[in-house]
Amino acid sequence: MSSFDYDFWKCEPEVWTGMQVHWHCHLWRATGDQYRSDAQRRDPSSDLAPLVVQEWLQKSPRLIDHVARTPEDGVAWLSRQWDDLKSKVAGASAPSDETRLGTALYELRLGQGVAWGFWTLDSSYFVGLYVVAAEQDCH
Repeated sequence: MSSFDYDFWKCEPEVWTGMQVHWHCHLWRATGDQYRSDAQRRDPSSDLAPLVVQEWLQKSPRLIDHVARTPEDGVAWLSRQWDDLKSKVAGASAPSDETRLGTALYELRLGQGVAWGFWTLDSSYFVGLYVVAAEQDCH
């Protein structure tokens, strides 16, 4: 039996190239009340983040912060957002930025999405970063 490769995410799969996908990038900041508002979050017409990440695709296109055409572009967007957030959110020190962003790149190269969520250090806001895989002809 072979040992587990803890650096599995350092390989460079290209599954996404055959899938004809791109990614919608969303940044969501919410109060505790907004975060807990399940009924509003289930409503596609609401500006609140959906409970199911893939349901971002049913929300208004005006809520899209960025459209990434490649995994590298999606990670660049995540990196910019993360640089602005990491000093303000709980749990920012683990894992390392290299692992956090490397794993995100790996997942996007598999044609998947990425969802990160954090409470601010004072617990006054929840911040969500979502990179949602979408079919090429969705818009």
